[in-house]
Amino acid sequence: MKKLQLTPHLIMCLVGFSYIASSSVIAPILSIYLKDTVNISIEMIGLITAMFFIASASAKLALGVFAGGKRTIACLVLAFVVYSICPMLYPLTGSAIMLLVVRATQGFAYAFIGTAALILAGLTISSAERDKGVGTYTAFLSLGYLAGPGITTFSVPLFGVANTFYFAGIVGFTGIFASTFLYRKLSAIEESWQIVGVAVDREGLISKVPAILRNKMFAIGLIGNFAFFLLFGVLLAYSPLYVKENLHLGNELVSAFFILYYMASTITRLSVGRIVASKKMGKQDLVTLSTALAAVFSFSLALAPNSVVFACFFALIGAVQGVIFPGGSMLIAESIQPSRSVLANSLYMMGIDVGQGIAPLITASIVVQYGLAYAFITSAATATVATLLLVVLNISRKGQGERASKK
Repeated sequence: MKKLQLTPHLIMCLVGFSYIASSSVIAPILSIYLKDTVNISIEMIGLITAMFFIASASAKLALGVFAGGKRTIACLVLAFVVYSICPMLYPLTGSAIMLLVVRATQGFAYAFIGTAALILAGLTISSAERDKGVGTYTAFLSLGYLAGPGITTFSVPLFGVANTFYFAGIVGFTGIFASTFLYRKLSAIEESWQIVGVAVDREGLISKVPAILRNKMFAIGLIGNFAFFLLFGVLLAYSPLYVKENLHLGNELVSAFFILYYMASTITRLSVGRIVASKKMGKQDLVTLSTALAAVFSFSLALAPNSVVFACFFALIGAVQGVIFPGGSMLIAESIQPSRSVLANSLYMMGIDVGQGIAPLITASIVVQYGLAYAFITSAATATVATLLLVVLNISRKGQGERASKK
């Protein structure tokens, strides 16, 4: 029997599981805690939810510019310490201002963990197995998404909403041990980030950014995921309140909806590698189709007549997430050269965070004026516009390919 080796790639998968599980403990209960315990307005709930992702987006851009080698793995360890302490401060902080500070701090830490882990997950495995490696990493993320709401579902009825935040911190400590082990194991990493393969010449930032943004495959992955995670930001901020107030379900059942969501996401993430390998649909087409389906399912949430139908569409959106994020990651891994991968992944992850960050802000006034259901309709409209843009990009890319083949 072959002995299981704790490879750098497997360590990165464990790191990914830990930080996602920790954040997923918080997601189903944050807006409920803010409204019922801290007693703040819908607009402030949106701002506090958004602050995490706004801070994360800012930090990811900085990481893409300045990151490199062992110093970033050291930052990974430090970031996990900060990230694990922050959830334990939520129930100890009674003011909205202090919660904004804590959320921003945790968002910065989240950025370093998420971007460094995604980059290393792709670079700690050979290029021939990179699609499989990224698929495995995102599957671990999906398991983390599933574990978080599971912990919340059991913790809320036993310990209450406020005390559940402590479990998010405990889960995060797993990542501290994993990233510390990684730091020791990969002590010889060069600043070029070339863990696998041959190091390449340095390229200036001024030439890197335009080259990345001109890449149509990168654009497809970025636009699709930006639109989806804008939609997801609406779900994070307002679906717990919708389930509790409009569907009249208890706090523990709110987290059960997220379990369904991430169960569906886990199933599709485990299948996405086989879908891509079958060659029946290209990665760019998969991202486009996923964005379109997200729009349809989000609109359907607003029309759901009861909790069962709502749960079904909620889970279907989770299934879409299981495809669109790894699909975008694979597009970037195969179309961006290694010397640009750090910045490209930072821009990609920053786009996702910007989507999640602005979603609660742009929909807060709509929720106050028209009701929670209209937040779902707004996010569906945004995903529809993104789908049309992706169709245009796909047609343009295929046209360029045909002209190049004729030459």
